[in-house]
Formats: sequence, structure tokens, C-alpha cells
Amino acid sequence: MTLETVRSKPAGLPSTDLPPIVFIPAGAEDIDRLVDLKVAVMRGELERLGRYTPERAREKFVARFSPERTRLIDLDGRFAGCVTVTDHGAHVEIEHLYLTPACHGSGLGSRIMGVLMDEARALGKPIRLTVLNGSPANRFYQRLGFVETERDPIDIQYFWTP
Repeated sequence: MTLETVRSKPAGLPSTDLPPIVFIPAGAEDIDRLVDLKVAVMRGELERLGRYTPERAREKFVARFSPERTRLIDLDGRFAGCVTVTDHGAHVEIEHLYLTPACHGSGLGSRIMGVLMDEARALGKPIRLTVLNGSPANRFYQRLGFVETERDPIDIQYFWTP
């Protein structure tokens, strides 16, 4: 999955006047901004699970950060978040999808997932992802048709088949 194209809406959604989503390749220079985004989005959930320290949040993100697989999300000229996607051959994994708090509840997450699901469908590949146990994101992915495949005290694994 390349996410190199700009799309204003995924297939199956009605035409709207929403601004297009632009996926911009991330660079090493983006790491601080992306760590700050992760902390802004995930801190409450990680604290609830007893798994948050600023150092740990940074260390875990930096260890998995891959600029070549990460795209910044631009919406109408402003930074709206990031997504990291890995093609494992038999399936695609969404490793990170973080949106700025200002974008939460705006429908942007559904639009982005629609684009990702359209691309996975075109490749004939399922999508895997992991969500923190108890996170509101679980309902979001279930609404999109993701099915729980595995659970532990911290994470829930999901799978979507085109």
C-alpha cells in the first residue's frame, strides 16, 4: 500500500464538499511531532492501564518508527495526524493511526480507514491491527467491520477481510 494518492472520499460514501486528505511521506525530522501526537492521543488510555511514562511512550514509538511506512495526514493545509502501514505480503497491518484531538469525532478517521480499506481491497489483502483493551477505538473498528481475533489484558487484535 503506497498511500501516495490524494483522495477526497473512499468508495461507497456519498460525494461531499469535504477537503481532500493528503498523505505526505514522513521523514526522520517528524519524529518529535509524532511522539507528541501519540502522547496527546494515547496518554489517558496508557495511564489507565498503568503503562504510561513520557520516556516509555517515546522509546516505544521511536523503536517502531519507520519513515518509509509512515504518512503524515494533511487536511486542508494543516497537520491532522499520521498513519503507519506495513504490507506483510499475505496481509496489511495498520501499526499506528493517530489523529490530532481536534479531529476526533469529525469523521476523518472513517474517511482515512475507507481509503486504507479501498487500497487493501484492490490488493485483495486483509488488514490486521491492534487496539488497547478498553479504548473507544475498539467500537470504531468494530463499526467498520473488523473482527476480534485475539485478546490479552492490554491489547485486542482485529482482522478485516475485503
